[in-house]
Amino acid sequence: MIGCTPAIAYFIRTQQREGMTNPWPHNKEPVMSTYRWSTDKPTQPGWYWFRGKAHEADAFIVLVDEAGQFQWPDGGFQEVSLAHGEWAGPLQEPDE
Repeated sequence: MIGCTPAIAYFIRTQQREGMTNPWPHNKEPVMSTYRWSTDKPTQPGWYWFRGKAHEADAFIVLVDEAGQFQWPDGGFQEVSLAHGEWAGPLQEPDE
């Protein structure tokens, strides 16, 4: 089960053993993340996942503005170019 968490892979295998070909309701497949962590810093405004270089805290989502700054959870602002960590995004708005 490429791209699945171990829990989802276990769930799918269990359902398939019980004869279900598609265990997801309404024949929809689960949505898996297409985002990858990277040390490349954002170059456009938008919402991004951020995690510190040492993974010292849980990842969180930040809004990068047009000036290239984002706001930390404690309220402080910082330039993207000065942040040491990994980024994933920009996040896309979900389909209806």
